[in-house]
Amino acid sequence: MKLRSVLAAGLMAVSLFTATPTARAADHRDAPGVDGAGEGDITDVFAFLNPTNRGRLVLAMGVNPFAIPAAGPTYRFSSDYLYQFKIDRFGTYREDFVVQVHFTNTPSGQQAYVDISPPDPNAVGALNQLLVNPISHLDGPVGQTFGDAVGLQVFTGLRDDPFVFDIGQFNRILAGTQDVFRNIPASPLGPLRGRTVRADGSSGSDAFGGLNASYIVVEFPVSWLGVNSIINVWGTVSAPLGESGGYIQFERMGQPAFNTVFIPKPLKDAFNQGVPSDDVTRWARFVPDALTTTDNDGTGNTVSGRAGLLTALGLHQAPFGTPLLLPATFANTNKDLLRAALVPDVLRLDLSRAPNDLAIGAFGLTNGRRPGDDVIDIALRVLRQLADVNFPAALKVPGSGPARAGALTLGDARVTAVLQGSDFTRPDSTLSDLSVSGNDAPFLDAFPYFALPNPLPGETGTKPISPSTTPDTSGAGQ
Repeated sequence: MKLRSVLAAGLMAVSLFTATPTARAADHRDAPGVDGAGEGDITDVFAFLNPTNRGRLVLAMGVNPFAIPAAGPTYRFSSDYLYQFKIDRFGTYREDFVVQVHFTNTPSGQQAYVDISPPDPNAVGALNQLLVNPISHLDGPVGQTFGDAVGLQVFTGLRDDPFVFDIGQFNRILAGTQDVFRNIPASPLGPLRGRTVRADGSSGSDAFGGLNASYIVVEFPVSWLGVNSIINVWGTVSAPLGESGGYIQFERMGQPAFNTVFIPKPLKDAFNQGVPSDDVTRWARFVPDALTTTDNDGTGNTVSGRAGLLTALGLHQAPFGTPLLLPATFANTNKDLLRAALVPDVLRLDLSRAPNDLAIGAFGLTNGRRPGDDVIDIALRVLRQLADVNFPAALKVPGSGPARAGALTLGDARVTAVLQGSDFTRPDSTLSDLSVSGNDAPFLDAFPYFALPNPLPGETGTKPISPSTTPDTSGAGQ
């Protein structure tokens, strides 16, 4: 792995530290404007190459967050909304190729209509029109796969929600009732409250376990794009624009959790209504500084100093931490490196790389995003090494100098949330593999790749919501 390839992941992790007091993670219920519109509330966006055929591109988008299996038959796509995957092929951060999906209601269920084509240059950005002459069109029933393995292939319907995160414990940390994800009996800061280790070697609880989401998954030949380079991908949902026709965007997502836990709450809807080409101007200012190789306060507050501090505290290995992702010798001279990595908010996918190449941080959080990528642990591990933190002078550790603009401060609960580099939803023995998130259901080897939906309670395959939840009689984690 190239050393510089881990950098952008840190920016995603930084987003975990600028959250509002209650974070929802990924993009589940990420803003007031979508909280009451589940059919248009994007949960996650994925872009990856077919694992066995790098000549085919897979795009996926979930809506209807926290869909409980007991009410499975009630979850639908909106017949009013326009769902789109937008692709920038030339680095302008303006879409020049789109996949449009809309739905109609029929007596026997919903029907999906899928069109793919470069859009009309006059109908891009936040205002969109239906494609007039798509290069490919398919329609078929929701809940079934239709198309073929040579051209366009489509699935729409319920799937197991693939996002994995102990959001419950994270919210306790933000609220001050807990300090870290896993209990630390003693530290220079005193005991740090957290969950206790279970018999299987894990301690976290996947808040999305046992829940579903409504997914749109499309696959088509890479050759249709006409390029073999880095593409930028994001998903949007738009509503009808009154009598004048067309659609206006009210929701978007690129990299995981950027808006949910990074953009200030009063601006979340404005972010969702925006476009990637404006992101640097409008949103980069909310991203904090990264540590560099230069001591910025006379206390050894560098990338190397932070690595040494984490090691000295025993947070570089189990049971209280995870291996450092960056070496102490990592070279960085740009305090704005994190800003450059995550903004604009798009998934960057290098079509020339192998399908299983995460290339962590080379183009953003990861090289595209596959269903099983452990995006939370990647983020936590990089942030704890790169985010500038101002510690109290009495601690006499790197960063314990005078207050600095752009630095986090100890006392902010979000600082301790990343100290361990994991939410420990997986056993310690598996934490070195960041291509595995520990999802509660097995992914499929072939299209549509996402795990089967959790069934109605009482049917075969029924499992409890958040199945890793175990009562904690010690009082920690309650």
